[in-house]
Amino acid sequence: MNLLEHLTESERLAYLSRQERPLPARRSPVRPFLPQSGGRIRLIAEYKRSSPSHGAFPRQELPDVVRRYTAGGAAAVSILVAQEGFAGHLEDLQAARVSTDLPLLYKGFVSETGQLDEAYAFGADAVLLIAAVLGAKLATFIARALRLGLAPLVEVHRKQELVEALAAGATLVGINNRNLATLACDPGVFLGLARTVPAGVTLVAESGYKTLADIDAAEAAGAGAVLVGEALLEQGGALLEAFAATRAHVG
Repeated sequence: MNLLEHLTESERLAYLSRQERPLPARRSPVRPFLPQSGGRIRLIAEYKRSSPSHGAFPRQELPDVVRRYTAGGAAAVSILVAQEGFAGHLEDLQAARVSTDLPLLYKGFVSETGQLDEAYAFGADAVLLIAAVLGAKLATFIARALRLGLAPLVEVHRKQELVEALAAGATLVGINNRNLATLACDPGVFLGLARTVPAGVTLVAESGYKTLADIDAAEAAGAGAVLVGEALLEQGGALLEAFAATRAHVG
């Protein structure tokens, strides 16, 4: 069992352990996630307490970080809800929801349709679906997310996963430079796959973006948005401030 399989199974078991608990009533309408618009590349700013590739981040309270992201011109906020390896919780979505009006991405390892119901109930506006996890079930999960009003961000790492995602109807595709099975990160993955994506698909560049130059390269290759977590949490807001100073927020 590789790391991706291990994390997915851990999250599946965590979901099953709380399956009998009633879901909270959603308190806010679903917000559009990365609606089509012109302008410069948009920033999806991520909150997480730790990661398998990095370890623990400096302690920062979620509401403070989310408010900083909002003020800094992020277009959306990604909340890492996975427990193992990331120390996340579903309740983090609720805490973020009262701290910002920006759309929220539920980021975890979805393998059960009930996790989509949880994402909706706890305040998400979009949900990450990993092609390598869902395989032939991807189209079913995309359809279920859309019925709930959630934007499905389909994540791929390899060309075959991209082909399968497009065939399943994905129109919002995240290309992850990080191999979640091994944690190796190669910025060339996005650059290589992006050129093969047809028009009409919004691309999100994921993992390994630490400087404005990195973000510029992703934008030049066709990214409509870039998802950044580690650099924002490590640099004490420096990258966010630089991004806000050079790019108009498009939401």
